[in-house]
Amino acid sequence: MTLSTDSAPIVHAPAPTLRFAFRIDAEVVDNIPIDERAGGELGFIPITGGTVSGDLAGMVTAGGDWCLQRDEETYRVEARYGLRLDGGAFVDVHNVGILNQRPRGAHGAGPDVEYFMTSPVFRTVDPGLDWLNHSVFVGHARELEGLTRIDVFEVMLPVAIPVVDK
Repeated sequence: MTLSTDSAPIVHAPAPTLRFAFRIDAEVVDNIPIDERAGGELGFIPITGGTVSGDLAGMVTAGGDWCLQRDEETYRVEARYGLRLDGGAFVDVHNVGILNQRPRGAHGAGPDVEYFMTSPVFRTVDPGLDWLNHSVFVGHARELEGLTRIDVFEVMLPVAIPVVDK
């Protein structure tokens, strides 16, 4: 027996919520051009250190951010670095995102309208930090003088009951 999707109820799941988890201040130095092609200009931005504060506390280890400029206003970023926490634990960070200096619907340009969102993934063997391995995160980043600041939010399950339309 096959069920028709026409008769299936439509479930409106409530949206997940975001919980501020921690802030990463990654110290960076000037972009190093790597390659220029029709698909964009690829650069490397060294990450030289920094701090993490909030649910995690410690230092940012050296790494880098590969930045592909798609057009005058849009960049795809992919960063790899680590976090050495105050208790000695190590957390591997792989952070992918988009920087758009003129986001959809924005009038004008500049830091007030900049869209810089990331999808960080964390890995660690520390049992006290295992929640990092099993959660989804979103980062809201900003470029500041000599650093990239990323406010990291954990995506939380909604607590509301879904509404079913008949």
